Formats: sequence, structure tokens, C-alpha cells
Amino acid sequence: MAPEADEPRRRAAPGPIVAGAVLAVAAVVVAIVLIAGGGAHQPPHPSTASTLPATTTIAPQTPPPAGPPGKPAPAHEALGINVNRLFNDRTYTPAQINASLSALQRTGVTLARSDALWEAGEPTPPTGGVHHYDWSFDDQIAGSLAAHGLQWLPILDYSAPWAQSISGQDHSAPRSAGDFAAWAGALAARYGAGGAFWHVHPRLKAPSVDTYEVWNEPDNPTFWVPDPDAAYYANLYLQTRDAIAASDPGARVIVGGLTNPRAFLPAMLRARPDLVGHIDGVAIHPYGANPFVVLASVRTARRVLGSLGMSGVPLYVTEFGWTTQPAGALDWAPAHARPGYISATLAALGHTDCGIAATLLYTWVTPERDPANAQDWFGIEPPAGGGSPDVTAFTTGLAKAAAPAPTVKLCAGDTQRHLNRSLEAEPPTT
Repeated sequence: MAPEADEPRRRAAPGPIVAGAVLAVAAVVVAIVLIAGGGAHQPPHPSTASTLPATTTIAPQTPPPAGPPGKPAPAHEALGINVNRLFNDRTYTPAQINASLSALQRTGVTLARSDALWEAGEPTPPTGGVHHYDWSFDDQIAGSLAAHGLQWLPILDYSAPWAQSISGQDHSAPRSAGDFAAWAGALAARYGAGGAFWHVHPRLKAPSVDTYEVWNEPDNPTFWVPDPDAAYYANLYLQTRDAIAASDPGARVIVGGLTNPRAFLPAMLRARPDLVGHIDGVAIHPYGANPFVVLASVRTARRVLGSLGMSGVPLYVTEFGWTTQPAGALDWAPAHARPGYISATLAALGHTDCGIAATLLYTWVTPERDPANAQDWFGIEPPAGGGSPDVTAFTTGLAKAAAPAPTVKLCAGDTQRHLNRSLEAEPPTT
């Protein structure tokens, strides 16, 4: 079963707001110069209040070996968008999904991120050591995306009901990392290179899945309940990576989108120092009030990796974006400012020196039902279709990110002259 429609897909804790901020081109450039000077302070994640059992049940974990060496960074940065609500909400008809993805295809995007939900793929526990998978939900995602020339970037999440360490809480850790990894390996065998799904559907010509993201925001207590556990997650990541490599040796397996890599990545390495040299990529979610906060967070993540001896590990910006309602919500931006934010951020992230392997906006479409629910207003395409200034800005940003341009010296640091020359600025759409 998919998450409830109003379940937050990303962090939902209070945060600082820059209300009414509208970036013109010069402001973006000046902000990046400030970033190059010292970075931005990121507040710690507050705990999320919840009522939980006094104890959890997690099977003793035998730390897996580190596995094969990390893959080299992809040759080119991929550009995409999240499409999770189209599938997770279970409210869109196949015709509506087709129409929405056709509109998305016209933007020129090639990569789409959406959940591969363990609860949907393995609704019942293994019997006698034999796993039983149901691929109907994942087939719909893979087939719908491939029919529109879109490559799927699946997020491997959350705990199936029978596997939850806290009963009734799908965001709790899996009781057994081995069961989670077995499902992930089976998923790769079906949708990865030469997978069974593509043999059954030979007319679908989109690229097979080549990158898998392990969990969503495992450093966020909203998505890893009751509290993040870097040591458990490090072992889960390595065991999942091994299982996927056994099914598809060429695949990349990346750390799930982090909101606070400065704290979580060092904690992972304290638990598993042998992670160095055995990570294919680190996904981050650099949400912020405006583009320069997003860029500051990207720069921070790259510096953290460098400090840990992982300067060659690519970053994947798998979520960034803004909601437009209600005013003052976390990551809110005025509707008239958001198009400029989207275009400027995409254009900059397409040309940085930060070693970014992929950049994906959050998100393509949301239901726009409840003015008080910020999660309903992150989408840039109206639910009924027809385009929007945000979609136009997204299309423009994609083109600028993909076009040849000077490198934005964001992560190495550079002079104002280089930054001004490297970043194309544009006035916000009104």
C-alpha cells in the first residue's frame, strides 16, 4: 500500500523563512560570492514528536563486508524531476498519468525519481526462506516512465508491514537488513540492465535503471523513526549495495537523500570506516528559502565529503524545490518568485565544480487540494495539466543547465569576477 496522500514526502519540521524574498540576477551572484567566502549555517534537525512503543525489534546485524570498490562518477550530469505523487497517491488514472508524463517529456527532461515501495513489492513475509514479490506497482512506474523516454531513479523505501521494527510505522528501520537487501536485489534483477521487465517489454526503449537510492532522508526523524541511526543505516546501505551488485554489477547504489550530511556522513564512517572507497554516490536534499541557500548546502556537502577522504564521490541532488502554500511554511516561496528560483538554481547546478552527478527538482505534480497542507503545493504542473510559469522556467533551466557554459566555481571557491561571468541570471517571473 502506498503512503497516504497527505503524508509528507520530505522533511516537515519548522525552519527559518525568508518571506517575500525575490531574487533578481545580481542578488543570486552576490549570494554565491558570500557562499564562497564561508558557507551558511544549517540548523540541526529537531526531533519529531510521536507516540512509539517502548521497545523495537531489530534482528542482530552481522556487519557485511564493504563490497566492491565505488563506481567512478558518471561522465555527464543527469537532469530530472520527482514524479512520486503521480504513483504514490493512487488517485491518478492511467490516462491522467500518461497525459502528465507526456507534458513532462516535452520539457526535455530525461530522469524521473519515484519510490519503489517495499510494502508494495513484497507485501507478505518470506515463507521457508523463499521471498514472494509483487511487481505490479513497480511495473506501472517503470512502464509509464519508459513509454515517455524517461529513466527511472527508484528510491528503495520504506519498511514493509511485516518487516517493521516498530509495528505500524513504515518509517521505522527494517527488522532485518537482509530481507530489505534481498528485495532490492530482486528489484535490480527485474529493472536493471538486462532485467526481466525489459525482456517482457522489448518495445520500451528508455534506459534501464542504473542508479538506486537507499531510503529517503535516513538522517531525518520523520523518515527514520524514532531517531536516525547512522550505524544501522551504514550496514543497510552496504548490504543493499552488495545485493544489487550481484544482480546488476554495473549499477550505482547511492546513499539516500540526506538533509544534514555534515553530521550523518561522519557518523556513518565512524561506524564503518571501510565505507571510504565503497560508496557510489551520496544524495542530498538541499532545501532552502532561496537559490543561494540551496547552493550553500551543496557546497557544504561537497566539503564534508572532502574532509572524509571522499572527494571523488559524486553528489546527487535528488530533491530541491519550493511550496507556494501556505505562506510561511517550510521552504515556502511566493508563487511569483518560484519560477525564477527554479530556473536560476537549475542553471547554476548544471555548471558547478561540485561533482554533481544528477539534479532533480521536487516535484512535477501535487494535488493542490488543501491550502493549509504545504505538501500539496510543491508541484510545478497543475493537476489538470496545461502548463504554468513554473513549467516554463523548469524547461528554460534544463536547457541552460545542459548547454555549454563556464564552470561556476562554487565548491573550490573563486573570485567574484569568475562567479559573475559563470552564472547567468534572470529576473523572477511575475
